[in-house]
Order: sequence, then C-alpha cells, then structure tokens
Amino acid sequence: MKRSKLLFGMFAIAALAFGGSGANAAPPDSTTCSGATLAPGVYKDLRVTGYCKIDGQVIINGNVKVAEGAYLDAAWPGTRLVIDGDVSVGRGAKLGLGCSFGYHGCGANPVWLGSVIVNGNIDAKEALTMFLDFTIVQGNVDWKGGGDATMGDSPGQQDGLVLVIKDNVIGGNLKVDGWVGAWFGIIRNKVFGNVTAAHTAGNRVDPDTGNPDSTEIATNIVTGNLKCDHNSPPAQIGDSGGTLNIVLGKKSDECAGL
Repeated sequence: MKRSKLLFGMFAIAALAFGGSGANAAPPDSTTCSGATLAPGVYKDLRVTGYCKIDGQVIINGNVKVAEGAYLDAAWPGTRLVIDGDVSVGRGAKLGLGCSFGYHGCGANPVWLGSVIVNGNIDAKEALTMFLDFTIVQGNVDWKGGGDATMGDSPGQQDGLVLVIKDNVIGGNLKVDGWVGAWFGIIRNKVFGNVTAAHTAGNRVDPDTGNPDSTEIATNIVTGNLKCDHNSPPAQIGDSGGTLNIVLGKKSDECAGL
C-alpha cells in the first residue's frame, strides 16, 4: 500500500490539544451503543453491541468493550475521542480508531484534524479487523488471532480484508499474532516498547510486480525490539514506499534486515 510519508508529532499535538482526560466530568451510567451514532458527551463505560459510530467529541471515563460481531467506528473526520480506560475487542468484531486515508471521507490529506487517545490498553481476541490510525495509545496493543481466511482478495482484485496499523504513538508494546486476510501492515508508528508480528497471513499481490503484498513493516521508530516470524509473506518493506525501521533494541528473524 503506497502512502506518503508523515511527520511524527503533528497529530499528537492536535490530539493533546483536545485534552487527555475527562476524569473531572460527571458521566452518566454505563452506556450501550448499538446501531446508532453516539451523541457527543461524557460517558462512564461504553459497551458496543452492534454498529456504533463516533463522529464528534466524546469522552469515556472508563473502559470500552466491543462485543462479539460488533463494530466501533470512531474513524471519521469529526472524531474527537478520549478513552481513559482499556478497549477490549471480541470475536468477529471490528475496531476503527483514527482517520485512515480515503476512509469515511478522510481523503488523502496527511494532516487529520481529529484526535483519538486511549489512556489504557487495546486487547483483541479473535477479532475480525482493526483500523488504527493517528491514535495515541498509552498502554499496549495486543492482537491475538482473528481475521478470516475466506476474506482474502479475489483474483485480480484488491477487495479483501485488511488490518491497518499506521501513524500511531504507542506507549507500550505492539503485538499482532495469528491474523489472516488480504493485507496487514505496521507503518510509520512510534512505539516505546517492543513490536512483534507473528503467524499472520495475507494473500494480496502487487498488480504491477506480481509479488506478495502484505506484512509490510516499515518506517517505524521502536524503542524496544522488533521481532517478526512465521508470517506469510515474510515481513517486508514491500510497495509501502517506506524506509527501514529505526530500532533501538534488536531486530530479529524476518525483521532482521528491516
């Protein structure tokens, strides 16, 4: 996936301008969101049981749980979201945090004026997919399993399932283990812990070269270690237009040369 390079910090500054916590606000009781747009405001805990859209200024003073098969869609130009707790994502569920290029009218502008801050962790088990873009996560991002092997690209098409982790600041570790689909990538993130990509599989093919086009691990800044193993295709820069990762710890296995 070809994308222009971005400057780290610009989106972080914009996000912090919104404010990092709503602890002093007076939230209502825990809220369930299903098949609707969550109204701007301050909430305690949030449970997503269907489709839940956030396209305004929302503060969650507790945790967010995305139930099995549900979809939290906080990836819009107008999204201003702070989650003071953790985000958990269930089997077959989808998570969208931060505005991705060309997604929901976000366009190709490299400067997104919205903001998403998660002051805890993101934990996904057997979830379908995630779009994580321009988001600040104070804790860890831990993805186990999930995706769908039947949702790869059709022959000659790029229409399959993708798992996108781009342009984020992550205070802890980032780990993706066992996801399958069409395309998966970790690009232009700043991670203050370790990064691990293992046992993933994507069937996307570059239409220009015919080369496998997934597992793109590029242009990241990693304070800890970078480890990639048992991925198909093996970790690569690919056609991302990116550069080698800056890793203060150790690069190993498939990522040894990246």
